[in-house]
Amino acid sequence: MPSYLPDYEKLYECSDVYSTRLFKAGIEADFEYSCALLRGDIKPSETIEVRHMRGTHTPALAIHTGFSLFLHDSIIEAFIQNQITGWETFRITLYGKNDEIIPNYSGVSITGRCNPLDYSRSEIVYREYPGGIFPRFKGSYFKDDIWDGTDLFMDNPDKRGYTLNQYVSERVKNIFDRDRD
Repeated sequence: MPSYLPDYEKLYECSDVYSTRLFKAGIEADFEYSCALLRGDIKPSETIEVRHMRGTHTPALAIHTGFSLFLHDSIIEAFIQNQITGWETFRITLYGKNDEIIPNYSGVSITGRCNPLDYSRSEIVYREYPGGIFPRFKGSYFKDDIWDGTDLFMDNPDKRGYTLNQYVSERVKNIFDRDRD
């Protein structure tokens, strides 16, 4: 993997928004398959069925569940126009809350990579959540600062296995910020 020195000020960690109101959808498969699909370790030859799990009737342009990512064609087109790297698409059929087909969405696999996190460089902060106050790492740094330079990427496995940490470059963040306006 070629390595680029990360500018950590221009890299962002993705996270699932914990809300019962947002449209959430997922594939009907086991966890390992979903993870392998997200990481681009497998490439489905058939169209994958994605079904509404909870939330509103109307999906956002990006449906992110932590171990699945589905994007509307307008975001895919923006990625292509901006030459965003580190991703591939696969065909899906997205079903809404009433089993209606919602067109113009694709599944996304994240193919970019960085080294596993180096937690010794992160600060521990405490955040309040509905269930109480919990410690959290602030700042994500990659072991030996190794990253392949892609715009969408996940960390390589460490000795404990792989994680589902997902990151984007500032270029991807800007596409989503523009889309929100």
